[in-house]
Amino acid sequence: MALPGCQRRGVRPQNRRRGGIKLPLPALLGFVLLGLELFLPSLLCAQVPADATAKVAAVVFTGSKRFSGDELARTAGLAPGTVVSRKQIQAAADRLSGLGWFSEVSYKFKTTAKGVEIDFTLHDAPSAPLWFDYFPWFTDAELGAAIRAAGVPYDGTAPESGTALDAIREAVAGLLKAHHIPGEVEGEMVPAPTTEGMVERFRVVGTELPVTGLEFSDVIARKDPQIVDTVTGKPYSRYMLAIFLVEQVRPVYTSRGYLRVKFGDPVILFAGDPTKALANEVTVRVPIEPGVQYHWGEVTWKSDVPLNEELREALLGMTPGEPADGMKMQAGWDRITREYQKRGYLDVKINPALEYNDAEARIACTVEVATGIQYRMGQLVLTGLSLTAERQLLANWKIARGDIFDKIYYDDFVNGGARKVFQNTPVHFLRIGHLLRPNAETKTVDVLLDFQ
Repeated sequence: MALPGCQRRGVRPQNRRRGGIKLPLPALLGFVLLGLELFLPSLLCAQVPADATAKVAAVVFTGSKRFSGDELARTAGLAPGTVVSRKQIQAAADRLSGLGWFSEVSYKFKTTAKGVEIDFTLHDAPSAPLWFDYFPWFTDAELGAAIRAAGVPYDGTAPESGTALDAIREAVAGLLKAHHIPGEVEGEMVPAPTTEGMVERFRVVGTELPVTGLEFSDVIARKDPQIVDTVTGKPYSRYMLAIFLVEQVRPVYTSRGYLRVKFGDPVILFAGDPTKALANEVTVRVPIEPGVQYHWGEVTWKSDVPLNEELREALLGMTPGEPADGMKMQAGWDRITREYQKRGYLDVKINPALEYNDAEARIACTVEVATGIQYRMGQLVLTGLSLTAERQLLANWKIARGDIFDKIYYDDFVNGGARKVFQNTPVHFLRIGHLLRPNAETKTVDVLLDFQ
């Protein structure tokens, strides 16, 4: 990562002085010492002190798409004009590496008549969106501003570990303290509430504000009886509110054709005992924009193994002109997937692409079906049963070797069919360990069942 000891990595020595340039003696000495470090490493080890200094002429950062060069220069402490030694350059590289933002940090430097030029190469490490879960007192913008004001590079995400994660936590804790809000800031990696993947969730421990009311800006959410308020009466949590909106409120809209419904940032209204310094309860308002109510239009199918048109339409279950029920659509895609799996296509992928026509309040859909290999039944491997019980199970297994493999039958057998085989016998088991072992070369799949 760095230039350990007297090792030189990928750096070309340059002339330290060109004709006609006159420099003050202290600056010239610094350039000579740094230049000797690059040009004569063995001589440097014997004669040049490690704390020789020179002025920074330029610092360049390449490879990172996360932060600007100015942000990184401030973090490294290597702004042009700074006087540095070799040890200080190494220390700056160590600081960058320790942040947790980068999986790799390397550098090289050279001396010129203007000073030392340093070139850092950085590789971004994985990060996760940062969720401020229990912070009803501040907006995300205010929290982000506090983090950057503390001198911490920040782009709305958090590294998995490192000094940057600790510094972000300390900056947020400092903001709470400045507003006389008690509690400790803790962070943990949790599943994202609204998307795939993980998020870093920050929350305040030690201060809880119960929710005394939940309000929606849109009449559909206000009046729909299917929405069960699981927020009121519990401590405020933005994370749990997001899960509530995804699981209970969004389906109410998508089932009616409002496929692009948007939920705004919750608005927190504080209330409580007026004799106390801080409010001790909140009301939550959720802005909702339903958008266009779409209706179902035409479907274009693209598949190398198409299903019969009547069967396909029946499985999808959508009628042209009706509201484009998102829940009904998803159930249709699942049924079509299962139909292909029933025909041996274990790796089938259904990829529907919706085309929105706002002017006509209608959607069209292009469905690409990637079927993959059609598998046939291979071996049925049984463990955990007596020989008598094995023979009984084999007599009831309906897919013969070489037949097209029916995954739906397999799923049903594992989830209940096997118990029916032994329901009037002394055979007893708690669960069935199960595994499919497909072989792409032979286009067969072995079934392994372990009765435990």
